[in-house]
Amino acid sequence: MESPVDSYLTTSSSYLADDEMTTVEDGGSPVVHNQSATESMDQSATVNEEKMNNKMDEESVDDGVGHAEHKDNGNACYLKGDYRGAIAHYTLAIETARSDLNDELTDEETKELKTLLASYYSNRAAAFTMILKHDEAITDCDSAIEHNPDFFKAFTRKAKILTTKGDLDGALKTFSLALVRDPNNAKTIKDKDEVLEVKQRFQNATNLIKKHRDSGGTHPGAQRDAKQALALIEIILSPCRAWKEAMLLKVEALNNLARFEEAYALTTKLIRLGMGNQNTELVLLRAESLFAIGQIDDAITHLRQVIGFDPDHARAKVILRTLRTLAKKKAEGDVAYKARDFEKAMAEYSLALEMCPCPPRESASYRAKVLFNRASSHAALRNHNEVIDDCTEAIQLDNEYTKAYKRRAASLLIIGGKEECEKATRDYEKALKLAKTDEEKEDIEKKIRSAQVQLKRASRKDFYKILGVTRDATDAEIKKSYRKKALKWHPDRHGNSTEEQKKKAEETFRDVNLAYEVLSDPQKKQRYDEGVEEQDLDNPHARPGGHDMGGHGGIDPNVLFQMFMQQQGGMGGMGGMGGSGRNSFHFG
Repeated sequence: MESPVDSYLTTSSSYLADDEMTTVEDGGSPVVHNQSATESMDQSATVNEEKMNNKMDEESVDDGVGHAEHKDNGNACYLKGDYRGAIAHYTLAIETARSDLNDELTDEETKELKTLLASYYSNRAAAFTMILKHDEAITDCDSAIEHNPDFFKAFTRKAKILTTKGDLDGALKTFSLALVRDPNNAKTIKDKDEVLEVKQRFQNATNLIKKHRDSGGTHPGAQRDAKQALALIEIILSPCRAWKEAMLLKVEALNNLARFEEAYALTTKLIRLGMGNQNTELVLLRAESLFAIGQIDDAITHLRQVIGFDPDHARAKVILRTLRTLAKKKAEGDVAYKARDFEKAMAEYSLALEMCPCPPRESASYRAKVLFNRASSHAALRNHNEVIDDCTEAIQLDNEYTKAYKRRAASLLIIGGKEECEKATRDYEKALKLAKTDEEKEDIEKKIRSAQVQLKRASRKDFYKILGVTRDATDAEIKKSYRKKALKWHPDRHGNSTEEQKKKAEETFRDVNLAYEVLSDPQKKQRYDEGVEEQDLDNPHARPGGHDMGGHGGIDPNVLFQMFMQQQGGMGGMGGMGGSGRNSFHFG
């Protein structure tokens, strides 16, 4: 369906056939005619213009150039898309024609000149519309109607411009005045009906937005209503492209759908269109968008501005109070984190998350940042399952949060199972796609290679799992776990077990000692973490995936256990060495 607003503005001379021309003088609308029809249509206008020009004084405006020539120059500029040039020439045509209005003209000549003057005003209105100067265009339409009260085109043009601005009542009234002059004009009747439809759609959209606002977006079908409201507003803005109130309603609809970046961009456009920072509704919606995209300080500044204009604005006061407290809690968490008081940092971040407005999507970006900060605190305390949970929630709120992908991957690798290594690799690959600098990409690529090495090793013997420690375990934790595991699986403890149980105890005891031998030796541990094969760990020149032909000898598990226990200050309830066999140690 053709837009009822500016269909007359879309014709371009580049689309015309060689035997056609475009005229604008009948009211500003570029209308295509064949040449003979145009000559016939313009004949009377040309006669009138020549008659008026003959009345001009020798020293009239612009060195004797007539208003008809200025009008033609204006039409030429208009058809080339030089609308400011067209306005300049139409203005000269208007000034010249106005200077020709004098008492020496007969009534008939005065009427004819005013008719021409009305068409010049209408043409200039069309040019003003093309550069979005709608108020000036409406003023020119009024001037055209003043000089020619029966100028049907001036009425319809004004009505369409009023529709563009969203003055639907004014548009309906003006269409009605046009229909008084041409009651059976089908196009104008259709245009008027379309304005009535737009008015109804706007009311429906307003009702849906109000319903969402009153319920806080928690009523059944809230998302469906928000989508329907936005769809209606999009339809409305097609003919009403300069309707600021409809754009403002669209901002709220976008916020309701968590499309905050778009909402914020639209508020910027409205400010540039002159809606102004004193419109409290605009500034409040802008503040909500800013908070949702994580700009809490800017949001607070905007809310203060709203309250400055309206000290009793209840909603702005509530939101400002909440955001101030949120900002304070997050800042306290940041201070505690920097002071390495990670427990306190987690507590402050948790309070900030509890205070975030609901539903979470209205504070998605901010929540994601606080969740990441809490995850960092968990990581410092080596609570890796909690790190993964917080990062996962942050990514759900912001699926382009590179830091959260990297933090989650690191904790997955520390946990270290095959499935965790696979997930970590995927997280790093996602982070690589989001990385913005070459340095960051290079760092992530290294991490991907490391994760792939760990994934390969995860299907083999995992010394960390054997000792029951994480990959970031301290030396003390490794020793403590080894002591516990070695005592548990020492073969002497299983003397009364079945042969199958004895065999399992022997194998486990051997693995526990081998794991400790590697993880307690900084150089071997480093080579193991780099992916060097188990049998190559004694070779300082071994590389990941290589093989040492001499094999891995290792230390006798009983000897290693004896050495360890001696270093720990005694054998506890253990007896002395009774021989060199595997059962050399005996529990009392």
